[in-house]
Amino acid sequence: MAPGHGTVRDHETVGGSLNEIEALLQLEQRRCAAICSVDESALRGTLSDDYVHVHATGDIDDGNGFIAGVLSNPRIVERGDITVRICGDIAILIGEQINRRGDTATVAVMTQVAASRNGRWQFISAQVTRKG
Repeated sequence: MAPGHGTVRDHETVGGSLNEIEALLQLEQRRCAAICSVDESALRGTLSDDYVHVHATGDIDDGNGFIAGVLSNPRIVERGDITVRICGDIAILIGEQINRRGDTATVAVMTQVAASRNGRWQFISAQVTRKG
């Protein structure tokens, strides 16, 4: 995927196998691509049914609310370096995220929690903190 269209750059890892790390980075790549292309079905596939998203404003959405926000407010998502920490069936991904809407860019740090359920990783929670 071309830079600026849901890219995930380098990563640092703590724990976990290379296959698990690759699966998590691909999951994040799919989430970013789904947001950029406003693909509701693909985005739903990356999120658990009990997903919770804490926005930089402090607002909290469930998965349906988060997806509705993506559909009504399209953006381009870019990720910087991501640290992946795996503890059994739970993984934490932390890294910079840039949301671009027209000429406006918002830079934040995103902390995501993923769970492996039935052999499949999905995001169960995310929290965004605006930088600057």
